[in-house]
Amino acid sequence: MLSLLVLCLITYSYTESYLLRCDFETPCTNFTTDQNWGLTDGFHPRPIDHDHTLNNNSGHYLFYSPISESRFQLAEIKTTDWLTAPTDRAICFQMWYYTPRLSLPFSIQLVQGDDELLTRVIASIPGKDPSVNDWTQINLLLPAEKIKIYVRLNVSVGPLAFDDFTVDYCDKPRPSPPDTLLACDFESYCTDKFISLPEYIYQWSVIEADDAVKQQRQAPPIDYTFGNGSGHYVWLKNSTYIQPGNVAYLATRSSLNLTSNQTYCLNFQYYGYARNWYKTNLKIYSMISNETPVVQMLWPTYRSGEYQYTPNQWTWGIINLPVGYYSLLFRVDYSDIVDGSYALDNIEITSCDYPTSSLTPYDSFLSFSCNFDNQTMCDMKNGDQFTKPTFNFTVMTGDTIPDRSLGPTRDHTSNSSSGGFIYWNRQLPFIPGDNGVVEPSKTIQQNTGMCVRFAYYV
Repeated sequence: MLSLLVLCLITYSYTESYLLRCDFETPCTNFTTDQNWGLTDGFHPRPIDHDHTLNNNSGHYLFYSPISESRFQLAEIKTTDWLTAPTDRAICFQMWYYTPRLSLPFSIQLVQGDDELLTRVIASIPGKDPSVNDWTQINLLLPAEKIKIYVRLNVSVGPLAFDDFTVDYCDKPRPSPPDTLLACDFESYCTDKFISLPEYIYQWSVIEADDAVKQQRQAPPIDYTFGNGSGHYVWLKNSTYIQPGNVAYLATRSSLNLTSNQTYCLNFQYYGYARNWYKTNLKIYSMISNETPVVQMLWPTYRSGEYQYTPNQWTWGIINLPVGYYSLLFRVDYSDIVDGSYALDNIEITSCDYPTSSLTPYDSFLSFSCNFDNQTMCDMKNGDQFTKPTFNFTVMTGDTIPDRSLGPTRDHTSNSSSGGFIYWNRQLPFIPGDNGVVEPSKTIQQNTGMCVRFAYYV
């Protein structure tokens, strides 16, 4: 009976299953390493004389072997495929590390989006745990989101060893299921949640994939939701009137009210197609709808050089949305005459576990207008980054102008002496070179169809 029990225990220990596992005793397919890592065993210690899995000299583990001594060398290990954590059970990432150095920092990060640019750090390890002189465990609860796990460090020296990477169910508290503010796959029930801004030449529309291909051969042949030709997506068809600089905007009809109590992410699928796809851009903005709409670009985020869109396939994009009260704009613009465009599908706004962020001051106007009848400058300012004016422009009316012989007595808007206008209030002594400069306080998002209209009086 004792022999049978021992046999059962041994059999169980070798048939134990995990969602993901790499013990480096067999070829590892669940995790991918870059060229800064080597494989060794306890007989050839780098730096420890036993592994964690077997706890003997014949066991294998990874060791850090940087290919250069650059201070900015980035080394990483990541999950090979995307991991979609369930919402009904908790799952954890576990690994073991060894270093004799008290200071050898590395981090565990979660990455999202097919461009793998949205990153958050879930653990930072400074180096050796002073209380442990052997392999040290890291055990982290994972969120109920679609993620890749990265282990990253950017130090130029070791020694550092890793063993037994696993992702599996664990007995930690189950993560909260995501809270969904908006979800639209562009089938019938949600198409009224978006509007194509009508004042722009290019217009978004919802279409069945089979019908889109009949109208434009390069269009996505399948939608993302169902993966077939009968599914729908929203697209921008413009092959009959392509002009460099023209744009289209798809906007959410309702504004989001995001507070610091909970962070939310925008997930979306895009499909870009064109002969010169890099000359056609998809951008996402926040828009604060005041009298003068203010917009700020949220995606893509540029880290170095131009953003590289993925052409001719459905691609997952994600944004950690900042706190604020705003709607969303999906913009497509063209820098050349190209026969191609973008389609969108599966737009969702759900809760996510990121630090809160705020809108930056680097925003711009979607459009601008001002008749000065409210006796303000309408977010216009005197001077610019190159010029300090000699005299400023000031809001006046026909009743308040200082010299009625040197200016209008009525405004242009209402032809009234009480209507407002801005007036270059030049005063004695007059000197050659006197100047005045006035401009909006923010830049304006431009496209080919825009015009500047104004009335002036000399």
